[in-house]
Amino acid sequence: MTLERLIRELKFTPETEEQTVREIYRNPEKIKKLAETAYEGENFQFLLCKALPLERLAAVVWLLRSAYDRYQAKKIPDTIIFDTFRDVSLRAGLYCQRTGQCGISAEDVIWFRHIRNAGIFKIGVLQFQRFEMLYPESLGEDVVTFQNGIKEELPEGTPVINIHIQKGTDLQESRVETSLENAAEFFQHYFPETDYRAFLCCSWLLYPPMTKCLPPDSRIRKFADRFTIIGTSTYREQATENLYAENGKKGQTEKRTFLQKLAVSEPEKFGFALGLWTDRERKEENV
Repeated sequence: MTLERLIRELKFTPETEEQTVREIYRNPEKIKKLAETAYEGENFQFLLCKALPLERLAAVVWLLRSAYDRYQAKKIPDTIIFDTFRDVSLRAGLYCQRTGQCGISAEDVIWFRHIRNAGIFKIGVLQFQRFEMLYPESLGEDVVTFQNGIKEELPEGTPVINIHIQKGTDLQESRVETSLENAAEFFQHYFPETDYRAFLCCSWLLYPPMTKCLPPDSRIRKFADRFTIIGTSTYREQATENLYAENGKKGQTEKRTFLQKLAVSEPEKFGFALGLWTDRERKEENV
């Protein structure tokens, strides 16, 4: 994988592409060293997190070449590899919107370890990550309450597929359906040795008190309705971060969306939920 092709496939904005390429070629030995030591450290205190934002981005791009080899070793198609890699350009764009700088955040660096390790895949409109079932006791200071019997039905350590929703994802019903169906086929084909029991989604978008406030034709509500909710928490930070990331500041009432207005008037409607989606038809066919 050449650096030139990789940059082209990432589809950065012209300014970000120009600055990233310049940063790499200005001091390639430094970027190479940053990439080689990027994920040294413990408790997510990785060395690359301490670098400057543009240096972080340049080092991650450098790392994607070896990540490409890891994905190819699993015989993953290029279309899925590059769709997955474009999470880097998406997050670089969001970072630029927030800060006016080219680069990525330390949190982005931590997240990209999944791509570095070839553990996450963009299939259609959603991201999918191989995962082992985990039951957190709390999120921040908020307790997570799970449905009775779920821990016996799906014990910790059970293989599942974690679903991630990128910023700005189109949750149109048909596109979500296609993404889930293709993902079920993907993991069955490329990882046949593992019996994934279900798909897991952990998100503020699934929190029942909020989704019940949405109209029946809401894309968010239709997305949430696909999942069986197995746990909830009153943890609101994820919702707040997403709702007020751009134009939802409290002084801009005329620009608020329905959910932003609801978050101000009834903040108790927001929280966090864990939901399961099972590819029931395919499992029934295999019985």
